[in-house]
Amino acid sequence: MTTSRRCATDADTQKAGASFARVLRSGDIVLLTGPLGAGKTTFAKGVAKGLGVTERVTSPTFTMVREHRCDNDLGIKTLQHCDVYRVESLDEVLDLALGELVEESAVALIEWGELAESVFGRDVLRVNFEIDEEDTRTLLVGGEIDEARRALVERWVDQ
Repeated sequence: MTTSRRCATDADTQKAGASFARVLRSGDIVLLTGPLGAGKTTFAKGVAKGLGVTERVTSPTFTMVREHRCDNDLGIKTLQHCDVYRVESLDEVLDLALGELVEESAVALIEWGELAESVFGRDVLRVNFEIDEEDTRTLLVGGEIDEARRALVERWVDQ
């Protein structure tokens, strides 16, 4: 499944993230891919807002993983916001044990997720960010999901 949504501004990208939070379930790993400045962190801020995170969300580039407490009706209690931009090898990605971070009522957003994709295989959602000449972002969502969640993604596209 691949679905797309266009975002003309940073505010649109953050709004898309906030509404994407309704698609997520405990245990989800979402790989955020795309070029530098494409809106991955802006989208993550929106997801955090949609999950009820009240603290400030910033890029975890230097810490690699930031944990945020959530307050929502989805059963998701923790957002693990990860950034593997500075990771130099697949072994370093494995050492982060990102899959273990989502075992208890959590979801993980992994910026620069293409570096971690081989660790998780098909059991992830992917959001790829593309930028056109007018700086409009196209968010391409893909992954192996069931029909109920596919319907949620389709509704997300139409928002």
